[in-house]
Amino acid sequence: MKFIILTLIFIMMNNCEKNSLGVTGCDGVVGSGKVLDSCGTCDEDPSNDCLRKVYVTNQSQDYVTVLNAEVDTVVKNIKVGFDSVNCNSFNNDEIECEQNGCDWMNHNGIDMCMGTTDNVGNTPHFISIDETNGFWFVTLMDAGYIEQYCIKEDTLIDRIEIGDLPSLSTIDIQNKNIYISRMNMPGMPSMSSATNVINKLSYSNNGLVDELEIDICNGCSSIGPHAISIDIYEHQLYTASILTDHIFKINLISNEIQWQSLSDDTNSNPNIITQVYKPIQSINKNGYLFVTCSAGGDIEGQVQMYNSSNLEKIDSYNFDVNSNPWHIIVGNANSNRLYVTLSGSADGFGGGEGVACLQFTDSELSLVWQNDNLSGTMVEPHGIALSFDEEKLFVSDRSNGKIYFLNALDGELLDEMNLSITSIGSSTALGGVANTQNLW
Repeated sequence: MKFIILTLIFIMMNNCEKNSLGVTGCDGVVGSGKVLDSCGTCDEDPSNDCLRKVYVTNQSQDYVTVLNAEVDTVVKNIKVGFDSVNCNSFNNDEIECEQNGCDWMNHNGIDMCMGTTDNVGNTPHFISIDETNGFWFVTLMDAGYIEQYCIKEDTLIDRIEIGDLPSLSTIDIQNKNIYISRMNMPGMPSMSSATNVINKLSYSNNGLVDELEIDICNGCSSIGPHAISIDIYEHQLYTASILTDHIFKINLISNEIQWQSLSDDTNSNPNIITQVYKPIQSINKNGYLFVTCSAGGDIEGQVQMYNSSNLEKIDSYNFDVNSNPWHIIVGNANSNRLYVTLSGSADGFGGGEGVACLQFTDSELSLVWQNDNLSGTMVEPHGIALSFDEEKLFVSDRSNGKIYFLNALDGELLDEMNLSITSIGSSTALGGVANTQNLW
């Protein structure tokens, strides 16, 4: 009986193998094993199947991590920029810092590892995606460059130097232009730009071209435009100075520039350093401009809402003084929801961190939900992106190397993952997050 059973098993396995070998692959060859995936790629490598991607900048280790947005797994780590030592990778250990040729310093009571000219690293900060034309871009803050990649293969197409701490970016997909702002963190000279300029670059399959510089405040003294967004239909570019608490609207056709104080002071001067509201990021939606204001001290962190046509303030939603609102994302054309990271106490000792969801009407902003660090593991939430179906949020942390996955409907923490590359260093600071809406 045992012999008969073994014989039957052998016959079945042999038949299965024959059936497998007899299957015609997508290349028309019998037994090739090649399968056509949902993006039209014909191969036998399942790791090459198309997927929706999430890109996360690993600022301190000079990598961009690519995640599978559906199953929240790491697909690859992409080395960006130039080969150099990024001293920010060693912020947790003085000995490790000095062994790698860096300097251990104390800034405002916080120990950190700092580099000099030869070892400042690249510091990838922010990612913008153009799915219409198939590209993604990353700013390399400390290197002073921006890089262009192909979405499908995640291969480098070009890099171009623009200097002086490139930070955030926004894309005109119709005309294939990308606009880049500057980093300017109050009280941190190594992270403060000395310019009023926004760079305009054009891009194509052949790479990047530096088209022009836009001086947002002629005659002003290094006010460092940081927040940036675009209305491609009205040909308007928006930015804000974190130092002088002003927002600026640039007409990309006439080059006319208007400004408005975040404090509603009609007699304000955009060249006077105030550092009260400290705007971080702006975003446009349905004729409205939304600006996150990190504020702090005695001023509550807030999101301000403006009429994007005349810069008239409509409303603001105030969090507490330790909230430190940072990056912001909006839903699709039919959604009236905004999602914002709250980086927490600016002194670096915790408190106020989390994520919040706001909704807007034509006259007000209101809170839908606020996640006050439900997991107990958030330190400084930074970047944020929203899944294609608007059911999940991807949130990075600039202090512990973690990416958080949240339910976009109620803010519940679904999962978290540490993206640190431990072979590089003990410290990981994540930055901007962006994701594709389509399969690639």
